Amino acid sequence: MNLKSACVISTLVAILITLAAGPVDCDSTMYLSVCQELVNTARSYEARANSHSNIAKAYQMQIQNLATMPKNQGTISAMDSLFSQYDQNRTMENKFRLMFRQATDEADKCMRSAQ
Repeated sequence: MNLKSACVISTLVAILITLAAGPVDCDSTMYLSVCQELVNTARSYEARANSHSNIAKAYQMQIQNLATMPKNQGTISAMDSLFSQYDQNRTMENKFRLMFRQATDEADKCMRSAQ
């Protein structure tokens, strides 16, 4: 009988604790989810910017290696191509950095509004 009453009391306490918590504010939860999506988007932009930066550095190394070779039509056209690809990757890096800053600012505003 003592074990039975202990089970009943512990069950009642668990039910009371569950009911006392009350409902979670759904608007706040959804708002925080949007903020988290903004943070994830910003991280994605940062990762893509870093990727383009690394690719541009690799092109820069290839350009430096080609610069030491004798100049002929092949090396000149290869360097032109590498410079073009280098410029494209730097442009993409700058665009993703700008998008990263914008998404980060929006996420910061979102988090401040949620508080």
